[in-house]
Amino acid sequence: MQFTTTSLTLIGIVIWAFGYFVIGAFIQKRYLIYKPGRPVPAVEFRDDVDFYPANPLTLFGDHWASIAGGAPLAGGATGAMWGFLPAFLYITFGNIFLGSPHDYATMHISMRKQGKTIGTLITELISERSGKMGIFLGWFSIAAFCAVFLTALANLFAATPELTLPTVAFTVCGVIMGFLIYKFGWPVLRATLIGVVVVAIFVVLGIKYPISLPFGAWFAIFCIYPVISASIPAWILVEPRNFLNFIFMCVGATVLLIGCIVGNIPLQLPAVITYASEGPLWPMLFLTISCGALTGMHSFWTTGYTSRRVPDEKYVRLIGYGGEVLEGLTAFVALASAAVLPLAVYTEYIGKGWIFILQSGYAEIAGSVFTFIPNSAWLVWGGLLGSIFMITTLESGTRNMRIFSLELIALMTKKPTPPTDAPKWAAASVSIAACAALALSGAWFYIWILFPALSSLLALMSFMTIIIWLQLVGRPTGYWWFALLFTTFVIALPGAGYLSYTYVVQGIYHLAWIPALAIILTGFFYVDFFKRRKNMTAEEIAAATAEENAA
Repeated sequence: MQFTTTSLTLIGIVIWAFGYFVIGAFIQKRYLIYKPGRPVPAVEFRDDVDFYPANPLTLFGDHWASIAGGAPLAGGATGAMWGFLPAFLYITFGNIFLGSPHDYATMHISMRKQGKTIGTLITELISERSGKMGIFLGWFSIAAFCAVFLTALANLFAATPELTLPTVAFTVCGVIMGFLIYKFGWPVLRATLIGVVVVAIFVVLGIKYPISLPFGAWFAIFCIYPVISASIPAWILVEPRNFLNFIFMCVGATVLLIGCIVGNIPLQLPAVITYASEGPLWPMLFLTISCGALTGMHSFWTTGYTSRRVPDEKYVRLIGYGGEVLEGLTAFVALASAAVLPLAVYTEYIGKGWIFILQSGYAEIAGSVFTFIPNSAWLVWGGLLGSIFMITTLESGTRNMRIFSLELIALMTKKPTPPTDAPKWAAASVSIAACAALALSGAWFYIWILFPALSSLLALMSFMTIIIWLQLVGRPTGYWWFALLFTTFVIALPGAGYLSYTYVVQGIYHLAWIPALAIILTGFFYVDFFKRRKNMTAEEIAAATAEENAA
């Protein structure tokens, strides 16, 4: 059977729709019961910085753009090295059965627990030791990929001066949209229309009038910008700008989907490649593709970042489950771009970086239908899509590092953070300085190696937290045991074990201990998890159940 872009796209759409309307509805009815009119953290703890009732439409776009970022694009493009079929199956079925339920549940529980972050939830529901380790490991994981994106963005913008004007327009329009929506009461669609038109004009101007800056200048810019974005109220910049990103990515994804369906392009990449340069299909595929399928990193966004702005519980399934479904589609954009390339071309581009695969494949698919637009324009457009999502990851990642830095300090000193702006700016500045140091020194590599195993480690921590909460409020936990055990024994432990073994065989002993550490930490988390289950009292369950049912 010859797979084409048409058949693969239609199958994917059916699977994701089944996930949202069937699996998501089942989880809501059985485990995460929605209660109309229940008080939400956005209203109870409103400070108009991190806590405030956001417009649900802009919040959905912000959340999706933040969890998507560059990671699903990178995962979809690089995961194709084992053939397009295994990657496709993981970003569809892995998405609807693991990733989307994970994001949905962590957001729901955070809202039921005063908008607390996953680190605090782990501390309160499992143990302080696990909570501290979770925050610490999560912070370093975010720092590692922010360091990677700092370098990647500086290189991309230095090499592609056509991106300068549209990127500036994105940022300025984001600020204007924020004030129009939240201070002047404009409808979201009207403000968005203005932003889209202005940015579209600047995309054309950027191609005509490229502005070139050296690597060092761009590196400095991308160090300063996220500190500002992470420290000011979310409604001013990060939320509206990310919503604008969301609109353009929707346009980009729609163009590609139309190209896939109408173009009916044969897939030239092999369906299955059992062994690639990065190792065997299993377990390496699960480590290469995380965002778009399953990643525990999302718990840092679903809790401390998004849950504090959800205006009503009725939107949690849409934002939590639906946002991750849409991220699977984001990964598919990159996968489809890779699948239409011949293996030799794909192999050449993967050596240069996933962004080149996205640009080339996207241009081929879109250009097959929209023939009146020159290929050079599609290359710039593909690069712009990649760049705006890397910037989104950088700014939302810095905001999360700021939140978790202060949370970890408060947890260790037993003192609350002073309610002033100074700690926010200081924490954001220190966080991005750490990212810059990791990027320039090359030390990011050592943390980045741990990232795939760490991502699944954080996911199993989330599933443990979900199980404990459900047990406390008197609800069944069967589905989540499946998710926990699958993540542990199919993804996390085999992945970490294989990486450690590979480094030992290659004689790279100074790296072998890093994934081995993930295995040891998994043991610690399981000890704390089972100890918590064993020590849970009937009185505790009765009190938590009564609190849950009373509200």
